[in-house]
Amino acid sequence: MEAEHESGLIICLTGPESTGKTTLAAALAAEFDLPLIPETARDYLRGRAAYEREDLLAIADAQLAAEATVLASGAPVVLADTDLVVIQVWWEEKYGGLDIRISQALQARSARRYLLMQPDIPWAPDPQRESPFDRQRLYHRYQELLAASEFPFAEISGHGEARLAAARLHVLRWLREVG
Repeated sequence: MEAEHESGLIICLTGPESTGKTTLAAALAAEFDLPLIPETARDYLRGRAAYEREDLLAIADAQLAAEATVLASGAPVVLADTDLVVIQVWWEEKYGGLDIRISQALQARSARRYLLMQPDIPWAPDPQRESPFDRQRLYHRYQELLAASEFPFAEISGHGEARLAAARLHVLRWLREVG
């Protein structure tokens, strides 16, 4: 598992399930004309809800490979629909202590900023989602992880256009930082 990347800033959407990450990531990528790193777990798990440790390691590898591919294009800023923080939360929730390979990859992450999605929009059922009644507790877990990291983050709430507008403000600020 390798986390070394070309230089470039990743603006990553993260948070509990069914908080609008994919929808918002696509909207922001289109609005700012930024490359988008997709959530690899969705394709990997397509058609099944169960997963094991080896599946999470494979998803982590695929997510890192997707990041590396997009960053290798030379784009100074890219958007990511989730990253290894989601894998970390899944792992710790299901198995407890984090696998050393994921830990090392998290420590080697390239520069990034996070948009942490609050669970204040309605739950949308999906066979791959597991926690319809636990989103607030999981949200607090994401807050803790991001607060303990070196990467800045912003909490995003609201519905529809208000949610997009809140995220847009932070993306604009971060784009100005990289010039």
